[in-house]
Amino acid sequence: MLLGGVIVGGIGFVAGFFGPIIFRPEANQGPLLGIFITGPLGFIFGALVGLVISLIPSRKPPVIHEKSGARRDEP
Repeated sequence: MLLGGVIVGGIGFVAGFFGPIIFRPEANQGPLLGIFITGPLGFIFGALVGLVISLIPSRKPPVIHEKSGARRDEP
């Protein structure tokens, strides 16, 4: 969950910080978009998506391993 928030938040921050610098270099407050809006919103969105994915049950049955070195009773 946290990993999704960090990844999506990082992408949002980079896009919001460097996007205005690249596309509108004359806008002196452009990087504030990444710091205050797209970065935090990306983190929240990524964390929510990670939470939803972690709550979806897995379809694979659990694998049960036999203890190594366990004795079997032979007839």
